[in-house]
Amino acid sequence: MKVQYALSMLVMGVSLTFLNSCNQTSKLSDSNVSEIYKRGKQVISPDFEVYHNSTSQTTIYFRVNTLQLLYARNQESNELNAKFKIAYLLYKAYDSNELIDSTSTILEDVAENSEARYIIGNFEIKTPILADYVLKIITTDLNKKNESIHILNIQKSSLISRQNFLVIDPETQLPLFRNYLYKNEKVLVKYNQLKPSGKVIAKIYEREFPVAPPPFAQYTPAPFNYTPNNSLTIPINDSNTFSVSFDNKGFIHFQIDSESRLGLTLFHFSNDFPEVNSVPEMISALRFITSKKEYENLNAASNQKEALEEFWLKTSSNSTRAKEMIRTFYNRVQNANFYFSSYKEGWKTDRGIVYMIFGPPSVVYKSSTTESWVYGEENNYLSTSFNFTKVNNPFSDNDFSLTRNLTYKNPWYRAVDAWRQGRVATLDY
Repeated sequence: MKVQYALSMLVMGVSLTFLNSCNQTSKLSDSNVSEIYKRGKQVISPDFEVYHNSTSQTTIYFRVNTLQLLYARNQESNELNAKFKIAYLLYKAYDSNELIDSTSTILEDVAENSEARYIIGNFEIKTPILADYVLKIITTDLNKKNESIHILNIQKSSLISRQNFLVIDPETQLPLFRNYLYKNEKVLVKYNQLKPSGKVIAKIYEREFPVAPPPFAQYTPAPFNYTPNNSLTIPINDSNTFSVSFDNKGFIHFQIDSESRLGLTLFHFSNDFPEVNSVPEMISALRFITSKKEYENLNAASNQKEALEEFWLKTSSNSTRAKEMIRTFYNRVQNANFYFSSYKEGWKTDRGIVYMIFGPPSVVYKSSTTESWVYGEENNYLSTSFNFTKVNNPFSDNDFSLTRNLTYKNPWYRAVDAWRQGRVATLDY
């Protein structure tokens, strides 16, 4: 494993080694993985990036924010010390108990102060070509005694899919760790050249997409129009990279093969994404906990900021409670953007609207094509369950559609009513 400790423009490298082991374990699809949707300052939550660097290996890049680690002071040296463990389990599939590989290592960071930094590194896994895998990563803060779980789909069945590209920050030459760009931001994209090509086709889509309707509303989404607003051809240079910038809202899709829709997609939502900071965006996210008239009045208000504050104060009864409710609601909007964004912002998706109103689910089961969420105790008739099915989307591996049902109407309005009365818990995790 290679680890880089990045502080400002300083990057240092050290090497560590994993211990390998393979065995049988329980199926990943049988495990409650609700922790994958819990995020906060008190939880260690690394970012990951997958890149197929060769026909037989895949590189997993990781980035840990030091503010999420607990640093203990060494009494002798007076230095701050953090220790965390990264372990992974590589499965053949969600419903298979066959482990292809499982490894772990302990990483240590020594610092003189508690300034924010990123610890950036990578490790390689063996992935024979023309097959897909599932990677479960467990990251544990050994000082704080807490851990997080991430599940990554390793897509090696195609030579031209998104994981054959790596988006790079041109200043640091490190992975960008996100699939969205800000206005006027320029990045480099590396293609692994598993299928040599001297050019890449870029298709630009400048579209606005609607918010998903409530879970009980029956509707049929309109078919996607694959005709781009614009398209161009970009040459790949000798280092197998090309430069990208995208200033308009929408997304840009890069293809190596014009006969296939597979490729890399980069998005531009807003310059604050995944946060929601502008007043119009904050009002837009309120449409499910406001009446039609309230929503129209908020949008038509001459002073939208003041109208927004008055709405939350009226809902929460006092300013202290209003601040807590605002923090909770917009944290959920931000987390929905982080977890569920696909071709549109995460809060607008089926999973996003459920997450915003109900919060993080108590139980989550995943398979290669489905997700099941439970709010409350599993197998309790008073609990509410939501079932999502993966959509075949060439622009995103993160598009899921809810199986809608009229039975969601009562629990939905009960949850909305809790928001309306200021009774939503302010601590989701």
